[in-house]
Amino acid sequence: DEFDRRVALAFYALVGALLCASWWGFFHYLGRHGDLVRGEVDEAFFQGERLRTAAGVLLYAAAGVLGYLVDPLIALGVFVAVPIFYGATSAGLYETRLVSRR
Repeated sequence: DEFDRRVALAFYALVGALLCASWWGFFHYLGRHGDLVRGEVDEAFFQGERLRTAAGVLLYAAAGVLGYLVDPLIALGVFVAVPIFYGATSAGLYETRLVSRR
């Protein structure tokens, strides 16, 4: 049933957004408590990781809304793209040259 598909993808988007938000909180906490990490970890690392996780929250939320209101295939495309984004930027945004340092 079409309604069931839309509800299922909305819940999947919610879980994905909450998962990314939990990582955002983790990186935010570590960025503010430098005594918990090794000395060679740069502070900019945590800023970049918070940016990556915020992108995940926004993408999952947008996928849930668009998939529910417009077409579930839009959400499925985003659900495939987000892990690819995280895999491509797993070394960090600055190291992959997707974002330049200013």
